[in-house]
Amino acid sequence: MALTISNRRSGGVEILDVAGRLTLGDGTGTLRDAARKAMERGADLLLNLSGVAYIDSAGLGELVGSYASAVSRGRRMKLLRPQKRVDSLLQMTKLYATFEIFEDEAAAVASFGPPLPESAK
Repeated sequence: MALTISNRRSGGVEILDVAGRLTLGDGTGTLRDAARKAMERGADLLLNLSGVAYIDSAGLGELVGSYASAVSRGRRMKLLRPQKRVDSLLQMTKLYATFEIFEDEAAAVASFGPPLPESAK
């Protein structure tokens, strides 16, 4: 199943609903492009991983790369609802300590706080 991403916005947070396999090739490129475009719009990122059943090492690398890109741009990136397999992989690779991970979307969005005024971006 090819990776698909749909996006929606809640305040200053862009929620990327990711579905499919996050793997080397099209999957990682699709995520990279979607995250970059969201950050260019000045948004913090919430990646909804509930539709991602499989992720390989390149997919993990892209999550880390997107996170680093967000931080370097003064943005934040958090994860929402990783499936059990993905969650286990995040724990096994110790990436759980890098990402803030939420099960509740409202709590995740609220954790970003109020949107920054345009002059502060």
